[in-house]
Amino acid sequence: MKDLFKTLALTALTALTVCAADAAMATELRLSVETPPGHVRNLAAERWAEAIATKSNGAITVEVFPAAQLYKSADAIRALASGALDMSIQASPTLSRFEPNLSVITLPMFFGATRDDVRTILDGPLGDELWGMVAKKGIVVPDGGHFEFAPNNSAYTAGKVVATYGDLTGVKLATPPSPVVVAIMKEMGAAPQATPRSEIVLQLTQGQIDGLGSVTDLTIKGGKLWEAGIDNAFADNAGWGVYIPLMSKASLEKLSPEDQAIIQEAWSETVGWARDYAANELADARAVNEANGVTYHDPDPAAIQAMRERMTAAQDAIVADGGMDAEFVSRVQAALTGN
Repeated sequence: MKDLFKTLALTALTALTVCAADAAMATELRLSVETPPGHVRNLAAERWAEAIATKSNGAITVEVFPAAQLYKSADAIRALASGALDMSIQASPTLSRFEPNLSVITLPMFFGATRDDVRTILDGPLGDELWGMVAKKGIVVPDGGHFEFAPNNSAYTAGKVVATYGDLTGVKLATPPSPVVVAIMKEMGAAPQATPRSEIVLQLTQGQIDGLGSVTDLTIKGGKLWEAGIDNAFADNAGWGVYIPLMSKASLEKLSPEDQAIIQEAWSETVGWARDYAANELADARAVNEANGVTYHDPDPAAIQAMRERMTAAQDAIVADGGMDAEFVSRVQAALTGN
């Protein structure tokens, strides 16, 4: 009997030792997003985390921190570059503060562009080149790349009707914290204020701003910003924004090549779902916003074309002032127009 107890004890001790060793070998990563639970960015982050856990048989776990619990967007990017944060999914306008050329799809040449136009650029060699620029900042874009959220509209306002481009004059609009976006909105006549997403509701309710500029129907729907007073939209399809999955280069280099491949492959398996989900969500976003009291104003196509021509004439100056690579921008424009 004593021998039996000894055997059982040794077996239990061995099992505990193996479990402890497995726990010690487990890799725990942190992923930060600024958007609230249920937002497409959060859902994509959660699916990415689940795919990583599945493909690694639980050896790699990713904890998703929503609603800026860890970092606001700009701080998250700095943390990624330093290795203090492992993963994130960020909007291109915010990331463009650190790599200005990411603003290329926001430029006037993308006014009126389609989702397919954006994919033609970002899914090809020019996109690879752009992600390479990000990598030089110590941040890696995994295989599969971006997913689009929506075309930007120039204004969503609270208690102030913007029905024409002339109505934009002097309107205080919170914009994504991108110097290029701010420059574009100024050129269009507005009074833009680069604002972190987490501060928008407070500024709206306190009357510090009149609304939001260069954001999307999904921004309003996802944040239920009608509850903060947004009741008008000026829908002119003025450029695009995308979400970009990110991994700290410093964090990646701590992993084995096999584990690095798992993270890359997991995003490759997630990005198609994210693109489809965002496209489907956009399809009904306007209707949801309208059902909640947001009145849409659609400018005349001739007015949109006139503004695009005016803004395109100013594009070179915007590119230069924004610290963008003019030669890269010209190649994107050639690919976009087929010239």
